[in-house]
Amino acid sequence: MFEGTVPSGVQRFRWLYLTLAFVGIFSGCATTRTGKPNSSIAPDPVASSKEPSYKYKPVELPASAAPAVEYRKSSDPAVLAASTNSALNQPAPTNPLENEPNLPPAIPPHDMPPSVPPAEREFPIDLTAALKLAEAENPTIARARQMIGEALALQQKARVLMVPSLNAGSSYHDHTGNSQRSSGTILNLTQKSLYVGGGVMPVTAGTLEIPAISIFSPVTDAIFEPLAAHQQVAVRQFDAAATNNNTLREVAELHFELLAAEADLRVRRESATQEAEVARLTRAYADAKQGREADAERAATELRLIEIEVQQAEEQVAVASARLARRLHLDQSVRLRPIAPNLELVTLIDPSAPLPDLIEAAIERRPESGSRAAAISEAEYRRQQEVYRPLLPTLGLGFSGGVFGGGSNLVGPTIAHFAGRTDLDLMAYWTLRNFGFGNLALQRQRRAEVGQAQADRARVISQIRTEVSSALAETQAARHQVDVTTRELESAEVGFSEDLQRIRNTVARPIEVVNSLELLNNARVARIRAVLDYNKAEIRLFVALGSPPPLDDSGGSPLQSPPIAEPPLPPLDGLVAGLPRGNRPPEGTKPPAGTRPPVVTTPSVATNSPTGIRPPVETKPSVATNPPVRTGPSAAASPRSRPIPPPNTLTTQVVR
Repeated sequence: MFEGTVPSGVQRFRWLYLTLAFVGIFSGCATTRTGKPNSSIAPDPVASSKEPSYKYKPVELPASAAPAVEYRKSSDPAVLAASTNSALNQPAPTNPLENEPNLPPAIPPHDMPPSVPPAEREFPIDLTAALKLAEAENPTIARARQMIGEALALQQKARVLMVPSLNAGSSYHDHTGNSQRSSGTILNLTQKSLYVGGGVMPVTAGTLEIPAISIFSPVTDAIFEPLAAHQQVAVRQFDAAATNNNTLREVAELHFELLAAEADLRVRRESATQEAEVARLTRAYADAKQGREADAERAATELRLIEIEVQQAEEQVAVASARLARRLHLDQSVRLRPIAPNLELVTLIDPSAPLPDLIEAAIERRPESGSRAAAISEAEYRRQQEVYRPLLPTLGLGFSGGVFGGGSNLVGPTIAHFAGRTDLDLMAYWTLRNFGFGNLALQRQRRAEVGQAQADRARVISQIRTEVSSALAETQAARHQVDVTTRELESAEVGFSEDLQRIRNTVARPIEVVNSLELLNNARVARIRAVLDYNKAEIRLFVALGSPPPLDDSGGSPLQSPPIAEPPLPPLDGLVAGLPRGNRPPEGTKPPAGTRPPVVTTPSVATNSPTGIRPPVETKPSVATNPPVRTGPSAAASPRSRPIPPPNTLTTQVVR
């Protein structure tokens, strides 16, 4: 192996050295595999040779340790022997944890004073209770439903245009001075009259100005105003359903944010407890001169930073509670506490569902699409109203009956001759505004309004497609992120556990466990954020398909009466029952001629999860036996009706 001028004694020494190195390698590997300290082996001083401020005392080392690398820099056997003997004859260092023979099996909790004072009252809540409270107490939903009541009142008003009005009373007339006859003669006249009965204000030699029974209305308004008003009711109902869906989506997202804030606070407190233990161990190494003072200071600094993060997490919990209470119209001085102990991974829509099927289902079910279709119908009725206005007459009817009497200075006495009196007036007339140019301008205005309504519906459908596609993409990306962060968390937990055990056994350096805990803390927070993003994306996708977040009707109610904020909301007066489901028009809606009825589908909702999330069930859409017609001016104004996606795309799952 060695040739040339190499002496034979050197060869024998090298063979001996290589044998010792080979034995040392196996002994060092055995110590590393078992994870238990070797009584004759201390922490590696080679690492301290790279960092002069971090030094272990020289101890007995195997021949495979790093000092042998330095020996190879010299070819002198005497130098190699002296270096090896000096390393083998060093005393072993002291154990920095020798005063703690019995380490606690669990890390004691790290006590911290709360940065946010605890609330005087707390109200436990889950997702189902939050959604039910929002439906009953949210001001935005209440306002949208009151607008339904306004539209219903206007519809009732339009339906009674041809119903007579009743007037009754009494009128007294007294004239003194000049008066002109029909022949033009001026007379100095004192005249008095009194009328009592149906109607008032009789005119001399004429009918009553205000009849007892009166009808006065254009026929075109009597025909088309009720139809247009009915479509306006449908618009308000669809808008209220859309407001309900969006508000409940926000409530569900805020509830998930509250759960995430609570989970974030728990993991940061756990990290603070573990960091306190790491700081204690690192300080023990530094005090025993077995670790750097800088490492101990860094561990203490990390502990202070995590304590700040705990305070920020407490603030986020209070803020999330206040934001949710605002949506629920609850007293914000009462702290909301989620009943669910953990933030669960919720799957409402399969992320692998085909996007075209989801878009078709959303267009069929979204109340925004139905609202715009009803608005098109209303605009079309208004256009037809102006087309028929010059062709249909204005009708008038008046009938009065009462007691009338009077007199003058020409025929005395001044007030006498009382007797019964009846008046009947009928009229019908046609109007051509501004020689017809005014009517033509009104027709063009209404035609433009129809075009605007059609453009709004196209815009809404495009927005629906965008919301569904973006929500599905967010769900898929968030699901992938959940898988990634789950693997990272598992790896970080294993790494921190091993590093903490090694530092307790004086095998590893303290700085290693500080880095491992930092990675573990980041992995915990990252997974919470990933689960939160996934749940919110699932809720957005579910609502984007036209349904509100699912309710658990079999779940329990809140543990106590909710702290409703002041002032109270106005009564709904039965307006909740007038809300449509999906984009279905209200009962009795009749579109203009030329529209085609679509297939209306309504998904069934069944929940029995204790946290208000639907269990894994297949949601099969039920098709109405007599589907109502779609509102719209023509068949071309609405997309062709297609079946909804297969049931497996609407499967609900809870991944715990």
